[in-house]
Amino acid sequence: MIQQKVHQKVNDIEEIELELTRFNAGRALSSQDKRLEEIRIGSARLLIETTGPDSLYYNRVKGFGIADLEHLDQIVSEYEQRNARPCFDMAPTRLNEQVALALHRKGFLPIDQLAFLEAEPVEAATVHPDMTIEPVDEGNVDVLLEAVCELMGGVSADILARKKRYFTLPVFRNYLAYSDGQLAGIGSMFIHTGKGYLANDYTLPAFRGRGCQTALIRHRLSEAKRTGLSTVNTDVVFGSSSHNHMLVQGFRHVYTNSFWVRDQ
Repeated sequence: MIQQKVHQKVNDIEEIELELTRFNAGRALSSQDKRLEEIRIGSARLLIETTGPDSLYYNRVKGFGIADLEHLDQIVSEYEQRNARPCFDMAPTRLNEQVALALHRKGFLPIDQLAFLEAEPVEAATVHPDMTIEPVDEGNVDVLLEAVCELMGGVSADILARKKRYFTLPVFRNYLAYSDGQLAGIGSMFIHTGKGYLANDYTLPAFRGRGCQTALIRHRLSEAKRTGLSTVNTDVVFGSSSHNHMLVQGFRHVYTNSFWVRDQ
């Protein structure tokens, strides 16, 4: 029973993270629109994005496990035909010795890990006395986009005009953190099937160490509570300062996945 609950949590997180990936492909502020293709082979779902063939985020194999070993050559071939580089996104519920050996024989090695966390929505009495959090809407979305553009080193006006609508959709809630009237940080919460997913956290260098991310995290958990969401998930690089910070803020570790790729 406990194992079934753990497996279900993994499946639920994978599903909302996959939906977020689809959404991110649509809203990406890239010079060429993403064309995310999805192929089902056995229980594996192949995400293929040929405008960015080396992107390990968009070119992922999800759901691959022991029942799909007979399809491994076919899966790899689908990417090779499109000159894309596959990344096997392996949850621990599907990775065992036999699967690891099969991937290794094909030249795939684990190069990175992500920790997936969860927390219950909770209303914070005082988010942060020195920070003001504003939701992004049509009136201030340009403030958010200006900050994002600066991070990216510039984005054309045409791209911004086409993609602006994504940043005020009800399923993608963005927040601006201000300190003494100055923009200090940004953060978002993606919503799908009554659950939330925190992403895109960034604090401007001049405001780091002042509690900006703490304020943004607590505010979004409060918003999740107000909205009636059942859980809030996020992912962080395993063992990073962000990982530790999320644990301090009440998030619990659910599982750690691994990314398997091979040299080109």
